[in-house]
Amino acid sequence: MLKIPSKENCRQFPGNLGALLDYSKERYPERDGIGIPGEMFTFGEYHEKVCRLVHGLRKIGLKRNDRVILSSLNPSGYAAVSLAVLRIGAILVPVNPRMGPYELAHIVSETCPQFFICNRDKITAAIKAYEFNQGLIPPSFITIDKKAPSTIFLEELNFSRATPHWEKMATNETAMIVYTAAMDGYPLGAELTHGSLFYDSVSFAEKSFRKNDTGSEILFSLLPLFHTYGFTNGFLVPLVGGVTCLLLGTSIRGRTVVGLMKDYRPTQIISIPAIFHALVKPLSELPEFCSLLRNLTSGGIRIPKRLLNIYKEELGLIISEGYGLTEASPVVTWNGLDRPPKFGTVGPPLSCCQVKIVDDTGKKLPPGQEGEVLVKGSNVFAGYLKKPEHTQNAFVNGWFKTGDLGHVDKENYLTLTGLKKDMINVFGLKAYPKEIERLLLYHPEIESACIYREWHKKYGDIVAGEISLKPGSTMNQQRFFHWCRKNISPYKIPRKIRLN
Repeated sequence: MLKIPSKENCRQFPGNLGALLDYSKERYPERDGIGIPGEMFTFGEYHEKVCRLVHGLRKIGLKRNDRVILSSLNPSGYAAVSLAVLRIGAILVPVNPRMGPYELAHIVSETCPQFFICNRDKITAAIKAYEFNQGLIPPSFITIDKKAPSTIFLEELNFSRATPHWEKMATNETAMIVYTAAMDGYPLGAELTHGSLFYDSVSFAEKSFRKNDTGSEILFSLLPLFHTYGFTNGFLVPLVGGVTCLLLGTSIRGRTVVGLMKDYRPTQIISIPAIFHALVKPLSELPEFCSLLRNLTSGGIRIPKRLLNIYKEELGLIISEGYGLTEASPVVTWNGLDRPPKFGTVGPPLSCCQVKIVDDTGKKLPPGQEGEVLVKGSNVFAGYLKKPEHTQNAFVNGWFKTGDLGHVDKENYLTLTGLKKDMINVFGLKAYPKEIERLLLYHPEIESACIYREWHKKYGDIVAGEISLKPGSTMNQQRFFHWCRKNISPYKIPRKIRLN
């Protein structure tokens, strides 16, 4: 069996986050490893696929410390490319494929990537982002799905050899730059290290799988890989445990998922509340498959108590909640399988980190008292790219200030109670009012915007706003939303507006 590495022994860090694949390949080369519906690779086959990608990417010039923007909803291509990039020692910059050019413009100006890997239909937005940054050297564009003019097609790279060698990286070297925390209007690039992502993955795996029987585990990952929750917990964690993983993304229908359960017979599903809600009816019609599921993990946003009760009382299933944020790679706490879950809480801290609750003066509060949640541990990020002041302000004596409010009980189970930061949680994706206001001002007819959170009984937190138009503007709501759909990520578009 695969012995899950201990966080206390740094020598067990493999030397590169992308080398996690070698754990499973060396021990279980013939076991089903990573796949999508209709295409499953054994760990040995997947290792070969990734190593050929390494060879191909090196042949076109990708090297250590280069920055690579990766933007795709294709889970199979995304997963393999990300491991290849990491094994080369380059730095991954994942972005939401639905980002508009105004959002991308800030990211490319800060990261100055050497390569931009995406689907063909995203090339136009990427090129437009560079038009806003005159003087910035454009990267080499690589398309994942189809050929495009003046780009490199991923499938036409030189795959003639497999290159198993990976660059030796220190635990504190940057593996990924993930943009988040746009409280001031511009998102910050959180530098997640090879060590922070490794230790978070290992600590989560310790609480997720049967240590003596990972071969019987099959995980359905219904998460986007551009999100740290999906990348770490829905992809890296199975590599740590040698667990078969089917990458399904979030656009798949509930009935399709249940249909796939007949073929793959999963023991675990990891996703978000909206997906679990969509699975209720199809699962209720096939109770024989519910008995196979021993662990359902939900994150990104608080799951409604009513949905928890439906799963428990009608389906006989327990959904375990956790808590995390990008800067913690991302998981901080979780109601895992190693301790009894406590409903209403998001569980105790993982073994790689500590949590404490403090008041506005920084004083530690006793169990039961509400304050800001602080996190410290080997899974915490290195800092914000090119933003030393923001980094300094985010920490106090080595503890990261999350901006979330909560309290712990005597057994250190965390309960979240609110937000200290100005943020709107839209189905697990974080929207920041000041950033949305900034993006809306790119519209030539908008004078100013005031964005705020509203509660919707069906959708939970929604983005709402008041928009002031310039004199002489004839813009109506239809034209406003049409512009937003072309230029802004869908989850940042206000659901409710008033035009003045």
